[in-house]
Amino acid sequence: MADILDTRQHKNMLFDFYGGMLTDKQKKAYTLHTVEDCSIAEISEEMGTTPQAVVDIMRRSTAQLENYEKNLGLVSKHIFRQVIEEGIENDLQKLESFNQPQVTETAQNIRRLMGSIYGI
Repeated sequence: MADILDTRQHKNMLFDFYGGMLTDKQKKAYTLHTVEDCSIAEISEEMGTTPQAVVDIMRRSTAQLENYEKNLGLVSKHIFRQVIEEGIENDLQKLESFNQPQVTETAQNIRRLMGSIYGI
C-alpha cells in the first residue's frame, strides 16, 4: 500500500492509526521527526539523548508501526474503503446526470445509507 501514498503520508497514516501503541519516548521522537520534520540532531537535543539513540528509536518505531499494519491492515482497509466510496460516488453522479427523479432519489438514498454505514 505504501506505493499508493508517498512515504511521508504513509508514515503519518501509520502513526495516526497505531501511534497510540508506541511508548511515550517513541511517540515523541516519531512526532518530532515525521510530523514536525525535525532533524535527528534537533530531536537528540530536545530529548537529551544521542543522535544514534534517536536513529534507533526511529528504526524500532517504524518497524513496530509497519508490523502493526502487516498484522492488522487498518491503513490498507481505510484506503481501500476510500477508493470504493469514491467509485460509488462517481457512479451516483453519473446516474444523477440523467435527470430522472426516481434515479436521483435512489442515488440520494444510497448516499444516506453510505453515510449511516461509514459515518460520512
